[in-house]
Amino acid sequence: MRRDAAEPALARRLRRAVHRRPELAHREHRTAAYVERVLRLFGLRPFRPAPTSVAVVAGDPARRPRAGFRADLDALAVTETTTVPYASRVPGVMHACGHDGHTAALLLLARRLARAAPWGGSALLVFQQGEEAHPSGAPRVLRGLPPAVLPDEFYAVHLWPELPAGVIGVREGPLLASVAGLTFHVTGREGRAHGTRSESGGVNAVAAAVRLYTVLTSDPTGREVGAGQGLALGRIEGGEHPNRVPLRCELRGTLRALTFREQESAVRRIREVAAAVADETGAAVEVLVEAGIRPPVENAPEAARRALMACRATGTPHKRYPDGPLGVSDDFGWFLQDRPGALLLLGCGNGPQPPDLHTSAFDFDEEVLLSAVDVFDALARPGTANDDEVDDGDRRTRLDVPAHRGTRPQSGDRGLRRAAGSPG
Repeated sequence: MRRDAAEPALARRLRRAVHRRPELAHREHRTAAYVERVLRLFGLRPFRPAPTSVAVVAGDPARRPRAGFRADLDALAVTETTTVPYASRVPGVMHACGHDGHTAALLLLARRLARAAPWGGSALLVFQQGEEAHPSGAPRVLRGLPPAVLPDEFYAVHLWPELPAGVIGVREGPLLASVAGLTFHVTGREGRAHGTRSESGGVNAVAAAVRLYTVLTSDPTGREVGAGQGLALGRIEGGEHPNRVPLRCELRGTLRALTFREQESAVRRIREVAAAVADETGAAVEVLVEAGIRPPVENAPEAARRALMACRATGTPHKRYPDGPLGVSDDFGWFLQDRPGALLLLGCGNGPQPPDLHTSAFDFDEEVLLSAVDVFDALARPGTANDDEVDDGDRRTRLDVPAHRGTRPQSGDRGLRRAAGSPG
């Protein structure tokens, strides 16, 4: 264990400072400046890979990082209903998805790495803008990172109220779904305008859209991707006048899939259904697909096993979780397009019915962040005394765990007492 006595209090200060001043996607100006300021107090040299994103290399700058770690900075358009003293001071904006915690955890990791004895390597830490938005900030950040600092693997963590506090959930293989946007433009046909045969010969666009909705949603829908795909249609809007046959209607939704191949297969089937409904109703149906909103998150087996080994080596509570892939999404998938890595789930459940993510009452105990810091620290630093092999129950996996070294006091911690109070 490489924790020191200051970390629990520092975790609270850092997280609550970010929580008080939430900012929406791609507007994280104050938050990014705060992250930069804290990193400089740790003696590090951050840089901006994108306008409101921050990155830093800790360790030997001459060595390409073996591991990279990503946190997200943005908040949600949610009005906080908690009464805690560190509640959001920005009306209608709240850190309801735990990004304040992700940011604080990575800052704590930066502090550990900055204070560590030289270990002959380096690690990349990325504080990303715009995770909640479309377009995502991840591709822009990745384009802005110099090739020399790109790591062999990327890791991230997401707070998870369905797991007990401090427990790390690790799953090999598919974890989260991709997201594609679907828009259906349904066009009807005008019938007779008046007289004894008023509206005859017309094609009702709303009726055709309802039929399309019924057929498309006849199979299990929503965000469940147990069969590899999930379809949710959440908006229907049509008609021009209350007393006329509607000529236009629009359906909008999302398609989630565990692989791009499954997404393409689902799109083909959706187009076939739309064509069949058009033939049946006489309406014209145009299907527009916006692919690539978010890629799937698939944890590389070796990266997931290394994360499990890091949990065991640091004594961090953990479990193989979840049992199957989930239909929710995260843009961390962009970081895994060109290199392996893993997204870990960090338990923050604080009772029998903890508030869900994306709700106005979401909150957590900051001490759970230290579980993520411990595991990330073990993944970041190769062994300085020996290379350990740990049996994960299925196979033996090499995991470089640094030997315990004492930390050196730094004057930056004194400055942090002032800086950690607020992002400005």
